[in-house]
Amino acid sequence: MFNVRISTHALQRIAIHTRKPYEQIGLLLGNFANQELNIFDTVEGGGQANDMMSIFSPQSMAHIAQGIMAGRVQGNIVGWYHSHIRGGIFMSDIDIQTQLKLQQFSPYIVALVIDPQENEFGIFTYSSHTGIMQIPENQIIVY
Repeated sequence: MFNVRISTHALQRIAIHTRKPYEQIGLLLGNFANQELNIFDTVEGGGQANDMMSIFSPQSMAHIAQGIMAGRVQGNIVGWYHSHIRGGIFMSDIDIQTQLKLQQFSPYIVALVIDPQENEFGIFTYSSHTGIMQIPENQIIVY
């Protein structure tokens, strides 16, 4: 298991973006070095959203990928975030399928789930040995 470092800047951007009465989605930007996943920024997802789901549009994903390749966006995609308006911090079946699709590119892709009403978040990863698992709080460093 690896540690996750996440900047207060990234957490503040996520908190602001998810203060809406419907679910929100975005990408986590950073890098992986020295057995630590470093998340230092975010990009908001553009697409459909309601109180039960949020969809990252293919156009938004393509725009972000172009920005990374052109150097306009710093870092790599190291994960994604989304809000749960009700029910707390967990990964639904759809969330797990999304995580599996993204994690096929790297084992160091994470999912951050935030409950903006409770001001809580959790970070998840997938392992073929254990399935979906929440990264323990003592392995998450906020800086």
